[in-house]
Amino acid sequence: MKTYRILLFILSVIAVLAALCYFFPEEGIPAGPVTLRFASLSDILGGDEEAEETPEELMAKRLAAIREARMNDYLEYFTNDPARIYLPVDDLSFFDSLFVALDSAGLRRVRIIHYGDSQIEEDRISATLRDSLQSRFGGGGPGLLPVLDQYYNFSISEGSSAEPRRYVAYGPAELRGAGGRYGPLAQKSHYDGTVTTTLYPVKGNEAPSRYFDRLTFLSAGSDITVRCNGVTQEIAASDSIRHIRFNLPDSTERVSFTHSGSHDIYGVMLDRETGVSLDNVPMRGCSGTVFTMLNAAQLSDYYNNENVRLIMLQYGGNSVPFTRTDKQISEFCEDISRQITYLQEQAPGAKILFIGPSDMSTSIQGKMQTYKHLPAFVDSLRVTACRSGAAYWDMYSAMGGQGSMVQWVRQSPPLANEDYIHFTKKGAARIGGMLYETLMLYYDYYRLKDYE
Repeated sequence: MKTYRILLFILSVIAVLAALCYFFPEEGIPAGPVTLRFASLSDILGGDEEAEETPEELMAKRLAAIREARMNDYLEYFTNDPARIYLPVDDLSFFDSLFVALDSAGLRRVRIIHYGDSQIEEDRISATLRDSLQSRFGGGGPGLLPVLDQYYNFSISEGSSAEPRRYVAYGPAELRGAGGRYGPLAQKSHYDGTVTTTLYPVKGNEAPSRYFDRLTFLSAGSDITVRCNGVTQEIAASDSIRHIRFNLPDSTERVSFTHSGSHDIYGVMLDRETGVSLDNVPMRGCSGTVFTMLNAAQLSDYYNNENVRLIMLQYGGNSVPFTRTDKQISEFCEDISRQITYLQEQAPGAKILFIGPSDMSTSIQGKMQTYKHLPAFVDSLRVTACRSGAAYWDMYSAMGGQGSMVQWVRQSPPLANEDYIHFTKKGAARIGGMLYETLMLYYDYYRLKDYE
């Protein structure tokens, strides 16, 4: 049979079936005990299924497709971006308890502590994180401060009528105290007699940290009298840290207080009643291996009573020049693991985020280059932190990896100082912004999951 005859036959059959589909009653034709039915044209051609869906169902489908695409974008970032946060066993729910607390910060204040070496002195990096978090979740004040701070602070200034005797858990041996009682700042100040201290914002600081509505005085020792804002509190002697709290007018910017007696001061807190507080705790010259020397009861009391939900540990930079061999790196990482475990025991409600060292340069054959062992050092810290149940942010990779410190120094204006180690104020703000934006990507992913 010729091809055109076969085609005509097929078209004829289709025409007959189409006619049956069109003219055959939809309700069928009764034939005794049965009803004869024939498929309709919509059945044969597949119909317009979308037309049968409601507008709400169509909208839900489109939103689901958008959410799926967004979820895939987040997962791509969490897997491949150099600025991502590494999580223990890649658990994307690791920070969920922190994010739940942030969402409820309007009811109960959430505290974050940023411990670090000289890279965070003067409130560098911490200030950017604090300002961004307080702008998003509420809160105010600079958090817990030493009295009297020995370094300039970008956020707040202090003045005092007397200099204290300082004791610190790190640095020169002659500054050590007894019994590991340094409090949450890893330092304390001792005063005898009557002293007046004034706290006021740094000129130009218009961030939420400028304003606060409560002052909390942390002290221990003999009987002590504290006067603030027209109120006097007399506290009996105690070996444990006492929290002496004064409520202040809303949006207070400047406060003075007078304290009398022979007493240790573990710091003064300037906060709002709700929102986010972030403490900046720099330790110049410290490698981050001192926490196991701090009194467990003092740490536990502060972390749990103040609702500390995130502890950031930013260390490693001071050890890079002296930790070169595989054995030295391994021993340092083992010590860091012990610190993480110790802090987890004292703050079971907090997550720990370890922030590794930045790129650092030294002169090699007359040229400033990245320390040769720095990449291996960073990788070992990352593995150690995650195995210890902490998250890890790779600042070295986030800022550009090998050779990036030289580029940061050469920027105009410079983002790092000519020691090729420390960031300038502008560079520190950039690092703080990068860390904040990265953390908020995990928060947004958490909210997207929660919506699902």
